[in-house]
Amino acid sequence: MKPTQSLLKMFLLPILMVALPALLLMTIAMEMRGKQSLEKLDTIAQVATVWLGIGVMGGLIGAAFFFVWRSNKRLMIIGDAILSLSNSQQKLPDFQAIEQMSRQRRDSLTRIARALMTLRDVEKQRREAECKVHRLANFDTLTQLPNWQYMREYLQHSLDVSQQTGTYGALVYLDVDDFNRINDSCGHRVGDNLLQQIAERLTGLRVEGATLGRLGGDEFMVIIDGLASEQLKAAEKAEAFAEQLQRALSPCYWVEDKKHFLSVSTGIALFNGLQESTDILFQYSNAAVHLAKQTSPNGLRFYEPAVQAELEARTELEQDLRLAIDRQEFILVYQSQVDSLGRAIGAEALIRWEHPHRGFVSPGSFIPLAEETGLIVPIGNWVLEAACEQLVIWANDENTQHLTLAVNVSAKQFQQPDFVDNVCDVLTKSSAPAHRLKLELTESTMIGKIDDIIARMLQLKALGISFSLDDFGTGYSSLQYLKRLPLDQIKIDQSFVRNLHKDMDDKAIVKTIIAMGRSLGLQVIAEGVENQEHWHYLKEQQCHAFQGYYFCKPVSATEMVQRSLAPPPIHRLIRGSVRLNHQAASHSQSDSGGPGQIHAE
Repeated sequence: MKPTQSLLKMFLLPILMVALPALLLMTIAMEMRGKQSLEKLDTIAQVATVWLGIGVMGGLIGAAFFFVWRSNKRLMIIGDAILSLSNSQQKLPDFQAIEQMSRQRRDSLTRIARALMTLRDVEKQRREAECKVHRLANFDTLTQLPNWQYMREYLQHSLDVSQQTGTYGALVYLDVDDFNRINDSCGHRVGDNLLQQIAERLTGLRVEGATLGRLGGDEFMVIIDGLASEQLKAAEKAEAFAEQLQRALSPCYWVEDKKHFLSVSTGIALFNGLQESTDILFQYSNAAVHLAKQTSPNGLRFYEPAVQAELEARTELEQDLRLAIDRQEFILVYQSQVDSLGRAIGAEALIRWEHPHRGFVSPGSFIPLAEETGLIVPIGNWVLEAACEQLVIWANDENTQHLTLAVNVSAKQFQQPDFVDNVCDVLTKSSAPAHRLKLELTESTMIGKIDDIIARMLQLKALGISFSLDDFGTGYSSLQYLKRLPLDQIKIDQSFVRNLHKDMDDKAIVKTIIAMGRSLGLQVIAEGVENQEHWHYLKEQQCHAFQGYYFCKPVSATEMVQRSLAPPPIHRLIRGSVRLNHQAASHSQSDSGGPGQIHAE
């Protein structure tokens, strides 16, 4: 309908309401014309004409006002809708009036209303997309907690507020201990479920002034504002809060009707906004949690400058470690393994790092670092190649061709998909005798899909390689797994051997391990044998083989072979006993006071 037609329709009703009474009055006046005088009729006609004019004018004015009011109302509705759409901070209105207007008969305002409805739908989609992008950029998709970017921006805000108010805040860094073990043994789906449960427990605390987020992996972070104006009180409050976090995360977790127990290491860095930055605080808290993980599970540490120095040294050491293989800075040393008579039956290959500036770096310093960074895989491959080359040298000498060589294999190296192929390639290229090679696995290697581990071991045993379970008694493997694994030997960890001469519990443990190994048909070797008391007790329990400083320290291959060709300790012990007996006999003959007493070890 055109605007003019709408206007005529709007005016028609009031005009008719005024015109019909006026025409009726004029008709009455015409009938009375013959009965009354002409003068009176003229008066009536004049009055009717006046009222008719007044009525028509009033109708026109009323219709005009009604039209203006109605148009103004619709224009105001449209204007308000346009303003609400133009303000992205304002919530979108329901647009009920606009929707009703869009359903009316077609006119210019109706078309505008329909265009606004379309524009509102587009704006709604845009805002939803913008909200989704914002959430993806600032929140973790797994736990729905703020992510690294959000926490970094919020920490800067906390630093500013802390400086303005003169109060201390704290950055609390949470790292789940040994979480990779769960991912490797149970799968990432179980690991993700556990992370979600951790996030729920953290969110459920609802501590005032605390903002928590997930940095990635198994790492979470909490920012606490307004602790106290004094550093000591702020530290006490931060420590109490961290302990509250650990208590909340300590109870067992249930995933697929199975229990899981987790411990969380915590690092805390205090701040008051003076000469501090977000990057430095993240670095400080990370250094503190790193030290907490080294001390004990579920540990808690505050940042200390010494920790930062240690972390920087560790970073520098990692950079050097990555270049050590190419620079050929690694060497192998060998510690002999002997039988019950002290005769050399083999050796264990041990890696050493000869740094050009640091000198010899302790394996206790760089092996854990290599495990964490994944460098243990190429380092382990180098050890295997060097050990096979040494086996070839020994095989060509009649004095050493009977020696076996044990090589430590890390769990990460053993679990590589191409590990079996790599071992085959090394044996083929070096022509080393596979039946003289022994791979020592730790109990952590057995965590995961046990059937795949057994299949991989059987493939290597088919080549002639033997297996020894290293550090037995310190890991997680069960007796059920031990029965299934195609092992040839178990090695008693030196922590049980070290105090054999004075600890009855260690004696009982060692005795049990030897008896269990023999019942399972496994060879048993004890490491850490350092004196005669150790050796005597282990021999009495019928331990098969021995390794330790009492026989040989880790030395070069040449020196190890020379030591193995020397008389075994049992011969030295016999000669020493004979010499003592001879001295005692001489002493008793010269002593008139009675029979002599001999004190020997």
